[in-house]
Amino acid sequence: MGMTKAPEKCHITDMLTENIPSAFDAVEYYVTYNGKKYYFGFNWNHQNSEFVERNKFILKGLLINDKFPLPKPLPYFDNNILEKIINEAQIPRTPKSKLDNLLLFLFDHQNIVGEAINLSMYSDRDQVINKLYFFNYQEYWFYFNTLKDQELIKFIDSSSKDGYMASDIRLTYKGLEYVINLQESGEKSKNCFIAMSFSDKATPLREIIKKTVLESGYEPLLVDEVHYDSDITINDAIIKFIKQSKFLIADFTEQKQGVYFEAGFALGLKRPVIYTCSQNDFEYTHFDTNHYPHIVYENLDDLEVKLKNKIQAWIE
Repeated sequence: MGMTKAPEKCHITDMLTENIPSAFDAVEYYVTYNGKKYYFGFNWNHQNSEFVERNKFILKGLLINDKFPLPKPLPYFDNNILEKIINEAQIPRTPKSKLDNLLLFLFDHQNIVGEAINLSMYSDRDQVINKLYFFNYQEYWFYFNTLKDQELIKFIDSSSKDGYMASDIRLTYKGLEYVINLQESGEKSKNCFIAMSFSDKATPLREIIKKTVLESGYEPLLVDEVHYDSDITINDAIIKFIKQSKFLIADFTEQKQGVYFEAGFALGLKRPVIYTCSQNDFEYTHFDTNHYPHIVYENLDDLEVKLKNKIQAWIE
């Protein structure tokens, strides 16, 4: 252990800790959470702030969903770092986004349309609560019942004195239609719109971005590669595809004006935008956008690593 003994329970997960020998005046430990082993280090006298303690469910959710930022080398976490992670987390925060996220979760656990949803792989109900970023089971049950009230799911209420319970959970036809509309609307889609230069010189860059998006589990959309009806203009097509995308990658290498428009339109729709630019071109980016955090890359290998990490950590 370090010069100060690690706390019995983790500051983030509340799970039992395993001390790590350390020569520093700090606490370092391993903790096993949701089947994975994590290292955490804190200053010797760390105590969670009231804000961190109240929002610890977000940190747990980020860990369960593999969205917790773990930079290398790992820092000693403190309240400033933890509060920043909580505030910047791309998670469902509005009532509608929480309701939609719960319905999509249930849809993903439906093997065949019309069959009962199987949640047996979650032996601990706290896993589900944290995975969906709910504060507690009472909040989860509220949204669960709201889905039933809106006729999006049906279930048998098997609650007892021991607590709220549901069995034979099924999506209704109305619920299936709602899910399809969500998936096509963009916010919950698997599409990523890519805004960048279409010059021949940028072809290797295009291929790296597409490859990284695909390997991250999303479908890359470039307007010059996607078929659209001949009776609509290219500008209409761009707007359509951005609306259908979960997030946008805007690469400002070569300073194409269309990229600025497409990034701004996506921001207006509240879609996450990942800004990238080659190191050689970054000094020429416009002041309206260059204050946003950019992935500034030295070469394509550098971009591939940084972009993949950004997508995994930042896109819900």
